[in-house]
Amino acid sequence: MKKYLANIVTSSRIVGAIILFLCNDFSNLYLGCYIYCGFTDFIDGPIARKTGSASSLGAALDTIGDVLTYLSFVKILVMQGLIPAWLLIWLGVNIVFGFVAAFFALKKFNKFYLPHTYLGKCLGGFIFILPIAVHFSFGEPWMAVICSVMSIAVVEIFYIQIRNKTAKDFIPTIFHVDK
Repeated sequence: MKKYLANIVTSSRIVGAIILFLCNDFSNLYLGCYIYCGFTDFIDGPIARKTGSASSLGAALDTIGDVLTYLSFVKILVMQGLIPAWLLIWLGVNIVFGFVAAFFALKKFNKFYLPHTYLGKCLGGFIFILPIAVHFSFGEPWMAVICSVMSIAVVEIFYIQIRNKTAKDFIPTIFHVDK
């Protein structure tokens, strides 16, 4: 049973994310389910490592859970008109540069490669807080913080990809690239 525990936790997050898609605003039901999804995202990896059950299936389920969870709040932000045009443009530019970095890595390392960094983890935490900030009317300033951190993170990733000789999955900061 413990061999499957991490995948069960991750699968429950996918079910939670499907429930999130049924919501049309950041209601208390949405926020409760969203926090559950965040909590399970936080614990599934450590459970998999502790039980020795990390697998490619688990990684795929984790990615599916993440994408569904984040798409659920993007759907609400767009449907409710909560993203100002200037933030959409800024976000779009960040995403374009992220894709440019990924294609640069494909050319250099023969695979799509976006290293995990502390700044990237920080960005994930800021993004996770976004629906809660919107619920309490702090959405626009919080989106500006997210776009600022995302801009710096994209530059960091690009710098790491340019300087590194190998495609390591985790590089804490720009100060940890291959010398």
